[in-house]
Amino acid sequence: MIWHFIRYLVTIVLPAFYKRIQGKNIKHVQVKGPVIIAMNHPNAFTDPIAFTYVTYPVRLKYLARGDAFKPGIGSYFLERLGIVPIFRIQDGGKEGLKKNDQSYIRVNKLLKRNHKIIVFAEGLCIQERRLRPLKKGVARMVFGAYEYLSNDELTVVPVGVNYSQPDKFRSTLFYNVGEPMKVKDFYEEYKVNPAKGNNAFLQALEPKMKELITHINNKEYDKTVIYIEDLLKRDLLKQKGLNPKKLENDYEVTKEITAAVNEAEILHKNELDEFTQKAKAYFSDLRKNKLRDWLIKPSTNLSMAHVLGRFFLILLGLPFYIVGYGGNFIPYYFSEKIVKKGIRANKEFYSSFAIGVGMLLVWINLALFFFVVYHFSATVLWPILTIFALVLCGWFTLHFHFFVLKTLGMLRAVKEKEKVKQFKERRAELLSLVNKFLPFQG
Repeated sequence: MIWHFIRYLVTIVLPAFYKRIQGKNIKHVQVKGPVIIAMNHPNAFTDPIAFTYVTYPVRLKYLARGDAFKPGIGSYFLERLGIVPIFRIQDGGKEGLKKNDQSYIRVNKLLKRNHKIIVFAEGLCIQERRLRPLKKGVARMVFGAYEYLSNDELTVVPVGVNYSQPDKFRSTLFYNVGEPMKVKDFYEEYKVNPAKGNNAFLQALEPKMKELITHINNKEYDKTVIYIEDLLKRDLLKQKGLNPKKLENDYEVTKEITAAVNEAEILHKNELDEFTQKAKAYFSDLRKNKLRDWLIKPSTNLSMAHVLGRFFLILLGLPFYIVGYGGNFIPYYFSEKIVKKGIRANKEFYSSFAIGVGMLLVWINLALFFFVVYHFSATVLWPILTIFALVLCGWFTLHFHFFVLKTLGMLRAVKEKEKVKQFKERRAELLSLVNKFLPFQG
């Protein structure tokens, strides 16, 4: 009951936070038999919640850090959502590890009933575009489940979680689901030598998971990949005739950029480092001048006539914008304030906290409007129509707000022609550097 209730609440807020959430090969999870889902873990509670959103109606369970299960209603609530505690040595010490035996028993019983269990195979949550070494406990859990079930249909499905920028509002999220691995194919070696069997399984799983994400070899170049994405990704998608709204296409181009950067670190390190330094300064100066790279692109129409046309559209949409913003002021304004105060250094929890707070405030806001309008109306029809109008105008405002911001940015660019000209020269220099180590440019 609690799971279904939360699922319906999240369905409204999750697509508001992320511009697009999509998955590939979701069918591998939507099967009847028991499935263990091996997933990387860049973004706290958002990773499993959003995956449940795209795999619905399949109900997923997952393992989470045991130190989150404090005595009281919080622990009860987490368990009712289908979260199984798992303890690491740094969380609960040796006593905590002993509790894992009970957790594994719960996992086995869930799998016996053909449930799907997410295990975060790296054993930690960190926002990086790379796969960390897999934990040995994953293999022990997999083979323990196989022996408990005596079911040759038990599979492990690798899943790659790919965010454009996980802690950013209106970013994107792509789940890349790999081919299922039959546990029985590894069991004979495990039965002869458990240690070798565990290692063999992890050595087979790790490259499959790495193939499903964009893996940057050197952390030093994490920002470099983002810079190149900002400069070139949309143009590359266009050159290849790919739809940028389809995240599978977006992922493939990002993976190609990542591979080129990994190779450039070996073959063209000087050019790569020069590009990274100059790109960092370029994007920093853009922010200082309240400009964005898309405004500097030659393809952007920066004529005053075009800008005035956009302002005319803003005037047409302004009444709906005012209603949408005013009617949803509580969730719009206070969500950000609460989240920024509650989440300071730990960015891995930012989106999870923002989605949770936003979900709560949205429903509080709608309930307040419903009861206020109901108090002054003779029929329940008026509060229902009010809620319907608030949702529609709120959704319009969410998208229209960015249209307004882009228009204001275009106006600044039109007024600052000399600065834009200088940025165009710097951008051209960056592209000439990129050309030295990105051979796939057209």
